[in-house]
Amino acid sequence: MSGFRTTLINCQQCGRRIMVRPSDAERGSIKCSHIGCGAINTLATGSYFDETIVRGLPGFGQLTYLNEPSTTYPLQFGRNVIGTSELATIRVDRFMHNGKCFISRRHCTLTITFDKWAGTLRYQLEDGFADPDSGEKQFSLNGTSLNHIALQKTEIIDVADGGIITLGGADRFQLTHYLIEPVMLNTYKVELAFNPDHTQ
Repeated sequence: MSGFRTTLINCQQCGRRIMVRPSDAERGSIKCSHIGCGAINTLATGSYFDETIVRGLPGFGQLTYLNEPSTTYPLQFGRNVIGTSELATIRVDRFMHNGKCFISRRHCTLTITFDKWAGTLRYQLEDGFADPDSGEKQFSLNGTSLNHIALQKTEIIDVADGGIITLGGADRFQLTHYLIEPVMLNTYKVELAFNPDHTQ
């Protein structure tokens, strides 16, 4: 097992520290050397993906206005405040319905983060936005729905690829995730040290 360094783990039976050498790692198990124990510890590797991968991504997904599918809004990493205001991160048009616009100036927030364990982007939706100066939460006037279910004022919910976000009950947007290519993802994979596998 090239590149493996000797490390210490806790025995899953007695809890005392035991040293794992490259030969143990290759074999996939280690016997506790402490007197009165002798438990066989099965070793399992873990891994995660380095978060710097987001710096090289060409995009972070988009919202498509379903009433006019040629209208799309590219998303950015981090907080996307969606609304009609110039201060919104994602400024949408003032779509009119019988002379009224139902989208607030800063209507909702779609936050994009990187899940380092799954190696995927995570999209979380909440109604309104948090004022960056005061930190005070301001909600939309007409509410936000996900897949036709209204969000509670304090709710933060994950949005799956293809999820339908409705602003003000009138304007529907479909979320398209950015999917990271497995080839690229694997270049950012970080192997963790061996640990006793408690599932065996």
